[in-house]
Amino acid sequence: MATYRMVYGDDENVVTETYDNIDEVEREDGWVVLFRGNEAVLRVQEVHVQEMELIT
Repeated sequence: MATYRMVYGDDENVVTETYDNIDEVEREDGWVVLFRGNEAVLRVQEVHVQEMELIT
């Protein structure tokens, strides 16, 4: 399982969060989705992702 730090949002609202225990990252049709098991814990449009870093 991996830990990711993600910065996302638009010019007015930017969020920095760390997501632990991520099993899978899917990128499809302009979306980034983080999964823990079968459950999606975050779904964000790729154009809003400013930074995504694999920490561990």
